[in-house]
Amino acid sequence: MSTAQPNILWICTDQQRFDTIGALGNPYVSTPNIDRLVAEGTAFDRAYCQAPICTPSRSSFLTGVYPSTAQANRNGNDAFSDRYPLVTKIMADAGYTCGNVGKLHLASPYQRMEPRVDDGYSTFQYSHAPRDGWATDHDYADWVRSKGENLGELVKSVDGVPAEYHQTTWAATRSIEFMEANRDQPWLLSVNIYDPHPPFNPPAEYRALFDPAKMPGPHYEQGDLTAQAALSEIDFQSEARDPHDLDINHPIVPATLKRGEGDPAGLSPGERDAWTLQAAYYAMIKLIDDQLGRMLAALDDLGLSENTIVIFTSDHGETLGDHGLIQKGCRFYEGLVR
Repeated sequence: MSTAQPNILWICTDQQRFDTIGALGNPYVSTPNIDRLVAEGTAFDRAYCQAPICTPSRSSFLTGVYPSTAQANRNGNDAFSDRYPLVTKIMADAGYTCGNVGKLHLASPYQRMEPRVDDGYSTFQYSHAPRDGWATDHDYADWVRSKGENLGELVKSVDGVPAEYHQTTWAATRSIEFMEANRDQPWLLSVNIYDPHPPFNPPAEYRALFDPAKMPGPHYEQGDLTAQAALSEIDFQSEARDPHDLDINHPIVPATLKRGEGDPAGLSPGERDAWTLQAAYYAMIKLIDDQLGRMLAALDDLGLSENTIVIFTSDHGETLGDHGLIQKGCRFYEGLVR
């Protein structure tokens, strides 16, 4: 490592469990690029987030205080307090060029670009989620349009958004551009990838790599349904169900001819089970790993590897059918908080 101020490449996925990395013992998904970070660095395998929900967790690791102290106890807050400076503001004040690619999610982003505090970012390429729900300031949708495609149409495909137009690919591309533009000065780049967050709809070529029949299945016992019923009124939590018929509102498989008329979720059996969910989830992580490989290769090509600290983390995990639950919520199971 050079004695010069090190660059910091800070990659944060959304809703990725701790047990989804090959080097840390997962035999079901190949993650050679994340594995490289484990081999060449340190894996903090007993690290826990402060809250298993996006805004509280992100508010905590960006400010260094508890979510309750930052007054960010749930998603959907109208604004974020500037009482505690973000680490990126501190780094910018210390002479770093700071950039953000992807979401931030310290305040509600719905129907608008979320309001920013003095966050220190001089480059801010925003994409809260891979859908075309922002009229302006959605760099990912603009990037897709620049390639002659329409994000609003791509997300309707039963095959998922093609990898070449995927939000994860966009994030890696913008990150490489930032590295190239700032190679001669110290920088911190926050890369906030939306996957493997729902709707669990990876590109078809990645989905094909994972057979639901070969997935390990969830941590589940019949008594889980009774235990979870006692906690059912807690905010941000799915209904506990048998893993063969999970409480999935976002289709694992999008609109198909198998949809049944009497099914309020519009999904047929076999599209809501934990094994199909796991296969789709691992497919998204495989795409993330491939795009991480592009970013690491860019560091090598630019001669920046020896003077760049690379951090790979997530805001929280995913229940993935464990205990009959899906997505995130107010539980502190290992799959959610570690």
